[in-house]
Amino acid sequence: MPWWFVRTGAGLVSLFPIAPGVFNTPVMFVAQRMGVSLADNIISLSHITTSVVAALSAGFMYVCLIQVCARQRAAVFFTLIFAFATAVWSGNSRTLNQHGPSVLFLTASMAALLTRRTPFVVAAGLSLGLAVMTRPTNFVIAAPLALYVFRHERVAFPRFALLAAIPAVILTWYSWVYWGTPFALGESNHFGGFTAPEPGVAALGLLLSPNRGLLVFSPVFIFSVAYGAYLLWHRPVDPLLRYLSWSALGIYGLYVVWSDWTGGHTYGYRYLIDLVPTLTLLLALCWERVIVSRASLRALFLVAMVASIYVQGLGAVASPCGFDDYPNNIDLHNDRLWDVANGEIVRCTRVEANAWGPAFGVH
Repeated sequence: MPWWFVRTGAGLVSLFPIAPGVFNTPVMFVAQRMGVSLADNIISLSHITTSVVAALSAGFMYVCLIQVCARQRAAVFFTLIFAFATAVWSGNSRTLNQHGPSVLFLTASMAALLTRRTPFVVAAGLSLGLAVMTRPTNFVIAAPLALYVFRHERVAFPRFALLAAIPAVILTWYSWVYWGTPFALGESNHFGGFTAPEPGVAALGLLLSPNRGLLVFSPVFIFSVAYGAYLLWHRPVDPLLRYLSWSALGIYGLYVVWSDWTGGHTYGYRYLIDLVPTLTLLLALCWERVIVSRASLRALFLVAMVASIYVQGLGAVASPCGFDDYPNNIDLHNDRLWDVANGEIVRCTRVEANAWGPAFGVH
């Protein structure tokens, strides 16, 4: 039996929240009805699910961007950045874990809130509740957005809260039945906790580690982080943007004090993938209001964007490249997260160079 399943009094239970498996059910059902062997094709079939989820996330991101960008082509441009310059490509489109559905629900929530139309704001309660049900740490994002609705969309708040409560009730029931306590949050409680041995290292590593850093694997978000920091301290801005910026800071702070900020065996900034929708929105706004009128910033933006697409493409095509297990297990040797010469990006670059070299006469 795989390690991520355990037996409880209620039967065989996943250690993780079940939303990704629920998303995978339609593909598996259709494949089974067509006579496809699930055991022999589980990875390729799961990739269908992850690709659809990532594509739907990009669709909702476009709905967000079309509401804040001055021109439609800018909205399309930044939707493509969301899809190909971030871990939505290297992570969510390739791996069936919590982050794909999480980002889908978060982008849907943002799209609804940005309309400022009461029926859609109400619906955002359900999607935010589902985001938390999918990945409980999303509560750090959902809570500030609920406060935003309470303060700025008061008419919608009672129905917003009622819809948000539906996934919460389901999560509580599932936890009680399958884990024996309503406080299990739908998963095993042996993953992490607030016992960070070196929060300073975590704070730096989450952003700048050569093998986990957000700004290393998606350097284009340097502009998002800078603009988000500006919004936090300047009140004459859209209040929703301020709440989104605070929620992003909250998620970052959560993992700074988490017992293991590294994210396990992964490519890039897995723990911070749930911030990609907010960071993309901030990036588009930074472009419109700061970057586009300055030639030097446009040039830096272009370099950062190309680098981001390259690094995320490596993750989507070449990863895993053996970094997590060689020469020592990354879970036991976190110091390797600062290795540049033999790090994840360099190793995956070598893999691709070796694969394509013969085609260009290079051996």
